[in-house]
This record gives sequence, structure tokens and C-alpha cells, in this order.
Amino acid sequence: MRCPICDRSELIESVENYHYHECGLENITLNRITVRKCPECGVVMPKIRNIEGLHDCIAKLLVKKEERLLPAEIVFLRKSLGWSSSELARNLQIDKAQVSKWEHGRVEMSKSNELLFREIIARGKKIMDYHREDAARKAATFLRLIVEMDQDREWKLAA
Repeated sequence: MRCPICDRSELIESVENYHYHECGLENITLNRITVRKCPECGVVMPKIRNIEGLHDCIAKLLVKKEERLLPAEIVFLRKSLGWSSSELARNLQIDKAQVSKWEHGRVEMSKSNELLFREIIARGKKIMDYHREDAARKAATFLRLIVEMDQDREWKLAA
């Protein structure tokens, strides 16, 4: 295959570790993937299979990390949900300016918002309409739930 950038040379394929900075995170290395390089212009093109699966894997790793989320990680996770910064703000019921402050490192995300955000990611759902402003406006009512222990001694909602 000829180089799509300079069209002067054939691309050379090799298997190597690749620093995957295109995802927006500086600490991601893909081990043993095929990389195409142009000996003339120096362009490097990784062959990444199942990129959605890769991004899901990165998101799961970020959710499980013990340290607080960094600004670039917040951006990556927000995008993994398919949300704009406005949608993240609406779904967490906060001001859009707050999301910008988190994503630019001007303010650290509160622990409660970070835990909620991690939980949303952990569920693995690309939620289009997560906010429930209507529920917060309704008067409190008594909700009766009946739970029972099943044969495996696990609690569950009674049928």
C-alpha cells in the first residue's frame, strides 16, 4: 500500500508497541499491534481492530482505578458515553461551566459526582436521556417494596 500522505513510497508493516495518544490519554500503549510506516514522510498508521471494544476496555480500567480521575480521563469517559459536555452537565444536574472546569483541570470533580459518573460508565450504557428532573419535582410518596430471600440466600424483589 502506498503512503496516503506523500504517495512517494510503499508503507512498511511491523508489529510493535504503539503509544495510543489519539484517544486523548497520554498513558495508553497498545502492545504488539500492526503499524504501517512511510520511510519517506515518516507517517505512522496503526491498524486497530475493534476500536469500540478497545475504548470500552480503557473506560472500564479508568472506572476501576483507585486514584481520582484526571481531566483528560473525564473527557475520554464523557465521550465514551457519546455525551457532549452539555449532556453530562444536564445528566449530573450541574452547570455546564462546572464540566468545563473539570475537563480543563481548573477544579477537581467532587467525590460524589465522580462516584456517580464512574457508576454510569460502569453500567456500560450509552444513555441518551439519563436525567430525571421530573422525578425530583414530584412530591415524595411511600413506595412499598417486598423483598425475599431466594434459594441461593440472595435478596431479591418479590414477584
